[in-house]
Amino acid sequence: MSFFTFLEEKAAEMLFQMLFLAMVIFLLVFYGVDKIFIVLLAVFFIGIQGIFQGYLYRKAIRAARSVIDLADSSEESYYISEILPKPKEIQNKAYYYALKKACKSMNDKIGKITEEKQEYQEYIESFAHEIKIPIGALSLTFDNAKNYTLKKETDKMFQLVEQMLYYARSEDTEKDYFVKPLNLEDVVHNVLLKFRHAFMEKKTVVDVRDIGHVIYTDEKWLTFILSQVMQNAIKYFNKQENRLTIFSQAKETQLRLVIEDNGCGIKSSDLPRVFEKGFTGSDRKKNNATGMGLYLSKKLCDRLGLEMKVASVENEYTRVTLIFPKGTMHRLSESAVHTGING
Repeated sequence: MSFFTFLEEKAAEMLFQMLFLAMVIFLLVFYGVDKIFIVLLAVFFIGIQGIFQGYLYRKAIRAARSVIDLADSSEESYYISEILPKPKEIQNKAYYYALKKACKSMNDKIGKITEEKQEYQEYIESFAHEIKIPIGALSLTFDNAKNYTLKKETDKMFQLVEQMLYYARSEDTEKDYFVKPLNLEDVVHNVLLKFRHAFMEKKTVVDVRDIGHVIYTDEKWLTFILSQVMQNAIKYFNKQENRLTIFSQAKETQLRLVIEDNGCGIKSSDLPRVFEKGFTGSDRKKNNATGMGLYLSKKLCDRLGLEMKVASVENEYTRVTLIFPKGTMHRLSESAVHTGING
């Protein structure tokens, strides 16, 4: 707010003061007071009034700035009425009262929505857990009967239900994950084993090398992330000889796990959007595509402190890189291993 805008708001008050000054000048002239004295008095009055209004303007600006800073620094702005200083002016008290009423109404509504969301999430999790049991039993039955066509369909059902479960939990990962040392090779091979029939059906050559490292993360979440990446690779294989290559690159501060397929690849214009919710690409085949796999994987990686990158050349390859940071726990582990070997 400019100073002139501030003065416009004070127009009525200043008009009254000018009328008062005019009346005083009229009386002084009427009683024959020296004109120089009258002029000096008028200049003095106007000067004092200008200084006083300038002081009030700066005070109002400071007060407004403190409120703005308070609002900007608050992560949950709907609680702003609880931390704002209570005003002294009558009109501002009315605004303050209206703001508190509005915030209370909104907070009540947010609380109700949060409670309903929590109940719905618990129902979805319960349903997913219950439905996975009969689907798993069907898959095992078809596996024993060597009916791989029906097993493939039940496995798809299982994967979709699992994706739904992890989506429901993705906002509260801190309540559901447990970080511990893992053998990366074991985790990768367990995931590959899950998709062995799909790899055989697609006549896929799987090349795994240099992944004998210990990492620190949650096993369930990492298994889910790797499953989503491999599902995508299988889904978009389109060569006579399909190939999946998995290897790691150990660096001083991080460990990179690279998963590369020689499928149809991703258009360069689509690459910036691969982590968007529901994005399935503009040209890729959309059979069974939900656009949720990479979205969820990236979201979970962010929550677990991992980094996920995707590089691709259309009709050549897609390369997904998971980056595990090496922290104090990793250095201590490596130190212990070296000590044991030397001993």
